[in-house]
Amino acid sequence: MPLQGSRWINHRFAGGWATDYGLTAYESPDQAGHIDIPFLRDARNVVYEFDGGVRKIPGANLLNSTVLVDATTTVAGIYDYWRQGTTGSATQRRVVHAGTTIQADVANGVFSNIATGLVDAAIPHYSTFDDFLIIGSSASADVPRSWDQTTFQNLAGSPPRFSFSVSHQNRQWAAGVYTTPSRLYYSGNLDPEDWTGATSGSIDIDPNDGDAITAIISHKNELWVFKGPYRGSIHRITGASPAAFARTTFATGLAVGWINSVFRFGDDIGFITAYGTVHSLKVTASFGDYNESYLSYPIASYIRDDLALSRNQFFTSVNDPSNGRVWIGVTPSGQTTNTRHLLMDYRFLTKNEAYPRWSYFDTQSFASLAWVRDSDSVGRVFAGSYTGRVFRHGQENRTVNGTAINYNVQTPAMTYGDEWLLKTLGDVGVSIQALNNNNISLSWTGDGLSLGSATITQGQTGSVFDTGLFGTATFGGDSFQPRFFNLENGGEFRAISYTFSDSVNESDISIHRILAKLSGSGESQENT
Repeated sequence: MPLQGSRWINHRFAGGWATDYGLTAYESPDQAGHIDIPFLRDARNVVYEFDGGVRKIPGANLLNSTVLVDATTTVAGIYDYWRQGTTGSATQRRVVHAGTTIQADVANGVFSNIATGLVDAAIPHYSTFDDFLIIGSSASADVPRSWDQTTFQNLAGSPPRFSFSVSHQNRQWAAGVYTTPSRLYYSGNLDPEDWTGATSGSIDIDPNDGDAITAIISHKNELWVFKGPYRGSIHRITGASPAAFARTTFATGLAVGWINSVFRFGDDIGFITAYGTVHSLKVTASFGDYNESYLSYPIASYIRDDLALSRNQFFTSVNDPSNGRVWIGVTPSGQTTNTRHLLMDYRFLTKNEAYPRWSYFDTQSFASLAWVRDSDSVGRVFAGSYTGRVFRHGQENRTVNGTAINYNVQTPAMTYGDEWLLKTLGDVGVSIQALNNNNISLSWTGDGLSLGSATITQGQTGSVFDTGLFGTATFGGDSFQPRFFNLENGGEFRAISYTFSDSVNESDISIHRILAKLSGSGESQENT
């Protein structure tokens, strides 16, 4: 329906980053002048708020002031190791794989070696059972190890040379044994150092099917086994004792590259396939393996066309339960490290949205991710770099150790109904939560051509105490600030998109609405 006269249109953000929904949104405003922006064409370094607001992602600072080994060292693994002991007071050690070393701190950022001589750039894996930290590695030259915060040694009990292990049903389960790639091993009851006794054993999972066991995870009293990286299959192990252990096939055609591609979130298990697509057990159980059931469906073309899928073994993931987001580290095409991290905000699944809201982080490259209880007792995402550093995410200052976070939000081209009708942009405005007095850049593009831009000053300068009423005044950070611009000629268009950007270091941004005063210009003329 054509626009009648001039009217203000209030745009609400109603979806996340999507590369597969096209370039245009054929939405019409309702009678009150409200319109939903169903998806975003770009959401760089963005997190979402429940009203749809798009905010710059929190920053990250360094955990270790001194590099681990040297400035070219890959921090390939991080683990938050707690030992309960018998004194009633648990002790924490934050463990990192750095080059050929394993190091730990006492929650103070000062790391020291607990082991040396490991294979550089191998993928480690950690598990805690019987108060031991049990360490596996993707390198065939690295044997399983254990550490009790005092003694570091080869894992006792003649275990197989596994790459990863998890605790399940009072046993340690292990796989990733290259000589028996489809075999799942389990230890004796309550003893991760018993791999040959009467209550230990193994289960073969479709041997010689062209795949290997690439991941395992314990979930709701069942052990889930993933095979890959080619044909792909998922299996479930039920039972609580060797006599009762049973295996059933859950799904085929979904291949997982390696253990770090499996993650918990909410009441579900998610996983990244060797082809880069993201799934969950619940959705797979309900809808099977078809394209629209993928959690990553909105960004499928990006995954297919822009990622180095040959590096799927090095993809990594971690759940940030405090914020309802999963971080997924991936390698873009033509690169050799995880320079981009996809952010999957799964909170919107509980609001009956079909898919999570996606965005991405690209300010720093990370080889490893972990959820760690920080020294202030707050859980945070920790990330290991390729430069001998560990970063602590979730910092309120919007900087990554002094590097500016580049923020960019782009809407699809909005037609406001019939795209063959011309419209004119008269005025433009935004509704923001003013968090500082810095500027935000706004630009708009009509029919592929730049039509104009504006600079928005957030306007948060704080309140004066002797004029503010304490019962009602807000002193910095919570000020709602609509901003309007009168344009002599905003431009004529059939479809228009809006872009917000910022590259100011330590500058927070939270945009909640786009406001545009539009008028109809009549029927479009034929292109010549």
